[in-house]
Amino acid sequence: NFFKAHGSTSPWRGFAGNGVGRFSSEHWVHSHPDTEPCDIYTGKFTAAYNLDAPALAGTWLPQLHIGIRWPLWRYSAFQWPLNPSTMVKWAQWRCLEWSTLYKKLPANFSNWRFEEALQKRPHMSLDAVGCSNLTFPLYGV
Repeated sequence: NFFKAHGSTSPWRGFAGNGVGRFSSEHWVHSHPDTEPCDIYTGKFTAAYNLDAPALAGTWLPQLHIGIRWPLWRYSAFQWPLNPSTMVKWAQWRCLEWSTLYKKLPANFSNWRFEEALQKRPHMSLDAVGCSNLTFPLYGV
C-alpha cells in the first residue's frame, strides 16, 4: 500500500488529501500520470463545498477547458494548504506517487501547472525538486 509505505512524508493532513479510505476513489481515478486534467465549470467554484450561485442553482453550462483552470494556489484548503513552501512538497509527493506506482511521470507537466506554482519560490523548478524526465530517464517520458 503506497500510503502505508510513504504516508509519513506526505505534505497533507488526514485521509482526504492523501486519497485514503472514503476518499480513495476521488483521488485514484485521476492519479495516473497519463490523465489529462480538464475542467468544465466556468464559475468561481474550485473545490470542497464552497459552491457559488450558479453551482447551487444548477444553472451553469459545461464548457471544456484542457488543463487545470486556475492557478494551483486557488485550490488551497485546510486539508491541502498550497503556498510556496507546501508547493515544493506537493510536487515531490505527486512525483513520488507517479514514479512509485506507475513508473512514469506525465508527458506534459504544463497541464498540471506545476512549473507555474514552483516559480513562486526562488530557484525552484521541476528539476530542482527532483520531479522531471531527467530524474527518471528510464521511464521514457
